[in-house]
Amino acid sequence: MEYWNNPKETYSQTVLPYPKDTDPIVKSLHQGEHVLFWDPGIHKNRIEYKRTVQEQCDWLNSKNIWQDPFRVATIVKLNIYIDDIKRQGVVKPMLLYYNGNEKFGIQTGENRMRATERIPKLVMLASFITTHKQYAARFNHLPQIENFEQFTEICRTPVGCKYTFTFTDRDAPYGIFWYEYDSDQTRAVTPSYDWCKRVMRNYLNKNKIIFTPAWFDTVVDWKTYE
Repeated sequence: MEYWNNPKETYSQTVLPYPKDTDPIVKSLHQGEHVLFWDPGIHKNRIEYKRTVQEQCDWLNSKNIWQDPFRVATIVKLNIYIDDIKRQGVVKPMLLYYNGNEKFGIQTGENRMRATERIPKLVMLASFITTHKQYAARFNHLPQIENFEQFTEICRTPVGCKYTFTFTDRDAPYGIFWYEYDSDQTRAVTPSYDWCKRVMRNYLNKNKIIFTPAWFDTVVDWKTYE
């Protein structure tokens, strides 16, 4: 079964000033079946992703986009994200998985990879790596993350910041399917799917655009299209 298409459980946790028994990172390790590592800089060439910026443009220009609101959202978010990275750098670490292949797969951060196409200096990407215990020895040179406190310290989120995790299960090739947190620094680049669909529809109604990769470098005031 392809567990990356079948997340098993979603769990929310808030950063508190004291330890909690319900630790989402401990839960994600599934009694030692999975391990989690931290790499402050993985070269983008070691990460596999789908849908280049040009492929996104080709899809947009096909005009048949409204049946896939998730993909519409990735377009709007990437436009916002590129500008945000140029102003404040990358804030949220990526979540990658490793299942024995030559390259890492992506759980969160695929738009980050597209952003590297438009921001040449964005080459090294800070990432959590979730994998099965059978591959743990390959990452012994990296810090191992064993609890939520370590995870939040790396993310540098304040007390009161809410995290959401989606897990796999013991039989999956890795432990964490997805994670998100709500902070002042990330909120601007994580709008809802419905909001993205609405502003994109309004934008296209008012602008006749042939999309090219360079369009993503243009700062759009999306709030004017709400």
